[in-house]
Amino acid sequence: MSTVTDTLLRHYNALYSCPFHQTVLATTVLGLTTSYLLLRSTAPPPRSIPSPRIKPPTAATPYPPTILPGARLISTPHGTINVAEFGPPHGRKILLIHGISTPSIVFASLAQALASDGYRVMVFDLFGRGYSDAPTDVHYDERLFSTQILYALYASPLEWDRFSVVGYSLGGGIAVAFAAHFAQRIESLVLFAPAGLLKGNGLGYLTKLARGGWVPKAIETWMLGRRLATREAAHKKDAPNEDGMNYSNVMKWQAAEHKGFVKAFASSFRYGPIYDRQEEWRAVGKAGIAKMGVLIGEGDDVVPPALLGEMVTLLGGQERVRGEILVGAGHNLVRERWRECADFVGDVVGDPEGSDDGYDDDAMTASTSTFGDF
Repeated sequence: MSTVTDTLLRHYNALYSCPFHQTVLATTVLGLTTSYLLLRSTAPPPRSIPSPRIKPPTAATPYPPTILPGARLISTPHGTINVAEFGPPHGRKILLIHGISTPSIVFASLAQALASDGYRVMVFDLFGRGYSDAPTDVHYDERLFSTQILYALYASPLEWDRFSVVGYSLGGGIAVAFAAHFAQRIESLVLFAPAGLLKGNGLGYLTKLARGGWVPKAIETWMLGRRLATREAAHKKDAPNEDGMNYSNVMKWQAAEHKGFVKAFASSFRYGPIYDRQEEWRAVGKAGIAKMGVLIGEGDDVVPPALLGEMVTLLGGQERVRGEILVGAGHNLVRERWRECADFVGDVVGDPEGSDDGYDDDAMTASTSTFGDF
């Protein structure tokens, strides 16, 4: 045995019997621990990640936070929320909730059309999207999103005690989850290509592991990047939009400039109301909401039109729910086919002034509803 090895072995054995060696070891450990505690930052980790609103706009900024009328930033315990509210103050109120990847600017044409028709509309960026901050210490589930809805409503200068909800994609799942608990405040529910009933058992093995939290962060980030790239590519194929907005650029800007977006997207995918939420939908069907409608694009590659029959059945059946397939439309129907979407909202919600007592009978008679083969 070498001299060095022999010396180390004697010191190691001495730790069990020699008070001097034990004192030296204890003093060293205490000193290192004290140094670490004194030198480390005492500031708590940030509870939210600021949105790009804190940065000056550049040539790459696709739109300012004030692009919609009545835009305002509201402070909440979960971070700042970007909200816009406009339209006649006495008009029937409609809250619009966007999807998982594109912020509330996706409703620009639809919301302004509804306001022009006489409705009072409100849109907001979900946490971690657009110009809303991204909380870091919570799951992005229906509890967080329902809380955010209440924040937005409470900050309005008007009373939003009764209103209609329009949900698109993930926003549709959020709208249903909210309605399951606050049905008494909802006059009507309109869903465009809604999440909530997608089938979790149809996911790939790796995706299931990612949703369960079993995939390393690097692989989950890579999977997220692929999913976002797919949606960006889909937007590149979009028809030119009348509002002049390039939504592929919006998504790129959001992913690059909003430092909380990746976390928000991943957490929404894992915990949000996207897959197998039949019980929530069934609860809404029993909650007594008088007017409901579901519209899905014929060529939707995200929410299969074949789910329409199940959606309508869970919400109360064809006698209570207007269900339609929009011919020639894809998942981006609220933007590309906003005129038809605005008409659909008006038919379900009713007169902007609230003078009617139900559906437009003529519109229901002329409906081109189709449920296909299920």
